[in-house]
Amino acid sequence: MDIYSASVGIWRGMLFVHPDPKAIPLGKWFRDIEPYLGPHKVEQLIEYPEAETSYEINANWKIVVENYIDVYHLSHLHSGTLNMYAHKKAKFGFVGCHYTFWEPLSSDYLDDIEKKTPMPLIIPKEQPGAYVPMLFPGIGLAETESSWSVFHVIPLAPNLTRVKTRTRVKNASNWEFYKQEWISSSFWKKRIRNKYGSSKSDSKNDPMLSNDFMLEDIYACEQQQKSLASPYFEVGPSATEKESPVLQHQQIILDWVTQKADDKSTL
Repeated sequence: MDIYSASVGIWRGMLFVHPDPKAIPLGKWFRDIEPYLGPHKVEQLIEYPEAETSYEINANWKIVVENYIDVYHLSHLHSGTLNMYAHKKAKFGFVGCHYTFWEPLSSDYLDDIEKKTPMPLIIPKEQPGAYVPMLFPGIGLAETESSWSVFHVIPLAPNLTRVKTRTRVKNASNWEFYKQEWISSSFWKKRIRNKYGSSKSDSKNDPMLSNDFMLEDIYACEQQQKSLASPYFEVGPSATEKESPVLQHQQIILDWVTQKADDKSTL
């Protein structure tokens, strides 16, 4: 935990602890990323316990983070599960060590959004889109038009990572949620497809048939981890723009490791 940046602090309901009493104050560590977060009023939202998840992924934590920040894969791996966003219009980059990301809604989803969102809106319809930053080293935020989630990447072993998610939604009655689900159901039945282009779901036998973008990501991460041990593995070219966050993240990690090694050599 030594690369978190506060001696003791609370940030949006999370407790941060640093063993170094002279660590950078938490507010200063997150100061530059704050303008890139969504317009959500998190303190007015409520926890949605049924949406909480915990997965153990057979992959190194850096692979999980780099999957999270890789823009290129969104329109390919998630062509059927995240097609309500306009991936080609995404805006992204790094602010220091923190990754910023925003993309707008697709035009047909945005049109009459009040009737299509799966849950009640939590941000003004004039500010739609997905705000999905990754706070260094491993805390993602998925801030959408109808939910606000924390994506916590926890290293367990060189090839094992736990990912825990917690979600907040609008503080509204069950009736309002049922009504919104009913109103939007026809849109989502036609919208969500698996990787093979159908609505069929079979997550037990094939993650690409799960209709679940999280299971799609887990499969991709685990396959990437397996490939590293293959005698046929080699480093190939990457997309200049859409895969650039992965290379930048690797450089940030290298800089941190080098800095820590230099710090120890001066002791």
